[in-house]
Amino acid sequence: MKLRRWTPLTFLVPDRYVDRDEWWRTFDFEGWSRSTYEWTADPWNGFRDFARHPRDCVESGRGDCEDYALVALAWAVARDRDGVGIAFCWEFPYPWPTHVIAFDDACVYSSGDIVETSVDEWVRDSKYDGALRRRLRSSP
Repeated sequence: MKLRRWTPLTFLVPDRYVDRDEWWRTFDFEGWSRSTYEWTADPWNGFRDFARHPRDCVESGRGDCEDYALVALAWAVARDRDGVGIAFCWEFPYPWPTHVIAFDDACVYSSGDIVETSVDEWVRDSKYDGALRRRLRSSP
């Protein structure tokens, strides 16, 4: 069912979208981000944006920002990183978010880039004007 992967729901209930398979513990997320991942735009027109399953993004090597963020979340949760969450970023004057990132207490994960910084510092150094954040509940 497509509604289950509707991108705005990744912010509302992010825990539901995290793949908690043990496979993520051994996944080389940093290597994949540097050498394999290719940002690819969805045929997007507002409310018709749908997130891919994290393993689908890894296997294809491409996806857009929320697809990458979900891969980062799955990896961060499997590695028991602290403060894991997702953020929707705004670029004014657009009335809707134009970018999705994942984060934890040490890094921001943004479409192939891993930056050791806080979300506030990342936003300050980016073209975005703000980020609405949501942390995941504790991992099982």
